[in-house]
Amino acid sequence: MNGKEFSNYPNDLNITWKDNKRTFHYKIMKAVAFGNNFSDQVVSSKSSSDVTTLFHKQVNPESNIRTSGVIFFGLHLESVHQYRIKLPKKRTLKIVNEASHSILTKRAKSMTKQVFNDFTNISKQYYNPEDKPLLKEVQFSVNDFKFKIRIGDEDVAVKKYKSETMMMAIDNGQISRDAYRDLTTIEEELPREWIIAEKRKEINNKMNNKIKINIVEMPQYIDSDSNETPDIFNPEVIDEVTTSIGKGAQRSIKDILKFIVPNLVKRNILNPQQPIVNIRISGDGRNVGKKVKHVMITFAILDDIDNIHNPNYHHTVVLYPGSENYESLDMLMIPFRNELRELTEIGLIIGGINWMFNLYFSSDWKFLAICLGFNSANSLFFCPWCPISKKEMSNVNKEWSISKQMDCINIYNGHHSVPLFNMIPLDHWIPDELHIMLRITDRLWNLVLHEIQETGYFNDVAREIIVKEMNRIKVNFHFWQEKGCQTWSFTSLMGQDKLKVLQFFDLSTILPPTRARAIRMLWDGFYDLYMDIRNPATNPKTFKRNAKMWLKIFLTPSTGVPNSDDFVQ
Repeated sequence: MNGKEFSNYPNDLNITWKDNKRTFHYKIMKAVAFGNNFSDQVVSSKSSSDVTTLFHKQVNPESNIRTSGVIFFGLHLESVHQYRIKLPKKRTLKIVNEASHSILTKRAKSMTKQVFNDFTNISKQYYNPEDKPLLKEVQFSVNDFKFKIRIGDEDVAVKKYKSETMMMAIDNGQISRDAYRDLTTIEEELPREWIIAEKRKEINNKMNNKIKINIVEMPQYIDSDSNETPDIFNPEVIDEVTTSIGKGAQRSIKDILKFIVPNLVKRNILNPQQPIVNIRISGDGRNVGKKVKHVMITFAILDDIDNIHNPNYHHTVVLYPGSENYESLDMLMIPFRNELRELTEIGLIIGGINWMFNLYFSSDWKFLAICLGFNSANSLFFCPWCPISKKEMSNVNKEWSISKQMDCINIYNGHHSVPLFNMIPLDHWIPDELHIMLRITDRLWNLVLHEIQETGYFNDVAREIIVKEMNRIKVNFHFWQEKGCQTWSFTSLMGQDKLKVLQFFDLSTILPPTRARAIRMLWDGFYDLYMDIRNPATNPKTFKRNAKMWLKIFLTPSTGVPNSDDFVQ
């Protein structure tokens, strides 16, 4: 529009505009109201001229006046136009539910940058510059969207330590992969499962370079009884072992020793000035689920006394699915036995020092007998160390000592095969103390139940009393009958629970007072013997005397006629 504008806008809201015929005076206002109490307004989305028409109709409904909206509102004023284009544009942000992932990421990063700048400025008011306050991350949520933005580079060493520590916790706690994934959905601070898997793979590869695992094809596999009670329930372990049927694994004891001995020296467990290492060889079979057994051969450093009962310090050298039998052990342990023979004869150089080794063997009686190529424990000749027979075992006055020699052990009755570990002296073969306790407590408990059955009182009332007494001493115990079976089965207790029963079970609740006192004395006597076995300070001669006294009490026969007044059980 042709005309001349007189303006000092926005400093002065009054503007004059002239053309050849007319002069217009404007006052810029944000909103205009008119009518009584200025309560009326007109609005149109068509055009500015339509608004003026509506205005005239509002003032006078019969009016037909037409006014240019551009002139009426001063839309042609150049000073107003220049001011408007300089104003910052007001943008409307999309709500998070409609925004893309990239937009949300940009917003979060931009806001984090602003928060970081604010933190840097504000922290100066509260901390000395030498304190160096750091803002490591910003975490917030918008509706159901959660944001966590790390500031700066993550400490690689801290990240590595955290993932390794978490992996160790998962392995020690036997947490399955699926269970850990569920935990990460609850707690966001936990490392993702794939990070743990990658770290485990990395460590396995490193360890396999230092201590290689050799896979051996088994000639045959003897299936286990599917009705046996499993010892291992971890589904990942069960699946892995089941799919490995027919394959055994071996590791070199030399490689393991080269890896662990420097650390034992560093911890002052071993002395390089006296380079002798005492090693215990052990083995056992385990039921993995209900489908398969596996057999494991391990060794531990006896010098590391504080960790001798810690399974993390028992190093596996042979592992195979199958049962405990001489043939399988003989085949799988050929490399292991050759290495043991070298360790005892020439030693092993580690860190420039030639270390020599004393070997010991310890396991349950069954496994020990198998490795000795010897009869089972219920045979006529049952002792691995002396030629005693079952016919002579009740004579507690006769002295028996370790009289067999490993070099000519097969001349003795009962030794049908060459010992698998014939490089270990026979006086270094020791039955495991835990299995001794388990076997004898089982026998003592079964004798009590048998005595109740013999008297005819093994009924629902007696079983309920036993269960209640077990609950009192905090032992989970139940009786049950299998389908089609008349005999009663009961809970197989673990080691600590068996010790609780041995110490605290009140025998007077199920036996007459005289019998309860006699059996309690027997139980207490064995508990004391077991504690003495575990005590390094126990005098061997004192232990032998106490053991013979206990055995005499245990073997004391009943006197008199059963069911008569003079009968003493």
